[in-house]
Amino acid sequence: MKALIDVRPSPEQLALFSRSSAGVEVIRGAAGSGKTTTALLKLRSAAGFYLNREKKRPSPGSVNILVLTYNRTLRGYIAELTERQFSNEPLVNLDFYTFNMWAQHLTGARGIINITGTEAHLKALAGRMKMDVDFVIDEAVYVLGRFAPDSLDDYLTARRDGRGITPRMERPARQRLLDEVIRPYNEMKQKKGLVDWNDLASILSVQKRRKYDVIVVDETQDFSANEIRAVLNQRSDDATVTFVLDSAQRIYSRNFTWSEVGVTLRPEKSSRLQTNYRNTREIAQFASAMLTGLTLDDNGTMPDFGSARSNGIKPFVVTGDYPAQLRWAVDYLSRIDLEKESVAFLHRWIWFRDLKPMLQSRKLGFVEITGDPHWPQGPENIALCSLHSSKGLEFDHVIMIGLDGSTLDVSAPQDDAEDDLSSDEYELSARLRRLIAMGIGRARESVVVGFKTSDAPDIMRFIDNDLYTEVKV
Repeated sequence: MKALIDVRPSPEQLALFSRSSAGVEVIRGAAGSGKTTTALLKLRSAAGFYLNREKKRPSPGSVNILVLTYNRTLRGYIAELTERQFSNEPLVNLDFYTFNMWAQHLTGARGIINITGTEAHLKALAGRMKMDVDFVIDEAVYVLGRFAPDSLDDYLTARRDGRGITPRMERPARQRLLDEVIRPYNEMKQKKGLVDWNDLASILSVQKRRKYDVIVVDETQDFSANEIRAVLNQRSDDATVTFVLDSAQRIYSRNFTWSEVGVTLRPEKSSRLQTNYRNTREIAQFASAMLTGLTLDDNGTMPDFGSARSNGIKPFVVTGDYPAQLRWAVDYLSRIDLEKESVAFLHRWIWFRDLKPMLQSRKLGFVEITGDPHWPQGPENIALCSLHSSKGLEFDHVIMIGLDGSTLDVSAPQDDAEDDLSSDEYELSARLRRLIAMGIGRARESVVVGFKTSDAPDIMRFIDNDLYTEVKV
């Protein structure tokens, strides 16, 4: 499978590498601005500095490097381009993990409650509150990830940054969430001797298990505050730490401020990448339209179609029954040189049951990369992937069919429903829009989106007709 990242620095990126020094640095940028490339280049630059320092000493020591990504698919993608850089450096100890696997490695924990298990336990408790159950679960996960275990009461008065205002969570509701859902869940774990992934983050935020000289964290916007605290606690005294992020692409119920995780961010340690090197103007404008009305915090950057690398073709919006969408999409592959260009079929729920036999019947090789920690080495240039696992990846062409309204439905709880969800008043709706826009932003050359004519997804109402080419099938 072709890996598209080009690790040659642009002039914009070169300016960031001329100032290697200890401390925390934050690099922000929109989709397509080269954030992951920047992370790799920053890693190379910082590692070179520490290696040169050690080699000048009479008894050189090791250089400990940590690279964290949010999901396993992105881990495999970046590892393909990173590990070989240090293969001949005996002084380098390179740890390359997703956060959860790294936390498990350092703590040695076993029998961990997975994310699905955590949600199931919280669901059993959420019924005590007269609110939408899914919202209660989501809010509880947000609280557990943001506040340290001994500081849960801080939630009662804290701003709910990144969570929207619908439904409203006044202090009495917050107290009930703590007393009736979160604390009973923590007590259950303690009684049974269990831990979940957030517990591991909390442990590492107070216990030092390693001293890393160079740390690079990609897609930081989807790390929790406790996870960031854990990362910072594992650095050496003069470490270089680089966080790369864009909160406009945040797709999980996580948010934090730099001050609350103990970082005082100096101006010279904060950068924003503006130029869109990946997308055509048409793709960037299509993705940007999906974010219309959403409020971005300082860590977010709107896709900039004005700075996109070139003009191209408008995205295709294919409307019709799913089998007809599928036939059109597979026929579309005949326009693509699959020896030189890559294609990703993305879907929120990984519904590829009908796609796979059709690709096989056309003798079109493909790979399924969702959750795979190793980047595929074969000649196949068609990837099947979940939308969530496509974060940080890059393909020449992106195809997302079957995006019917019923598939993407995220409605506000009935008691708090708003006539207009164009703002981020309801976080689940905003998160879905960020997710779809993120998927579109993976593409360099073309985008195909498909749904039933009678069941258009709500996201399409934000997109003007002149931003795409409609194809009725």
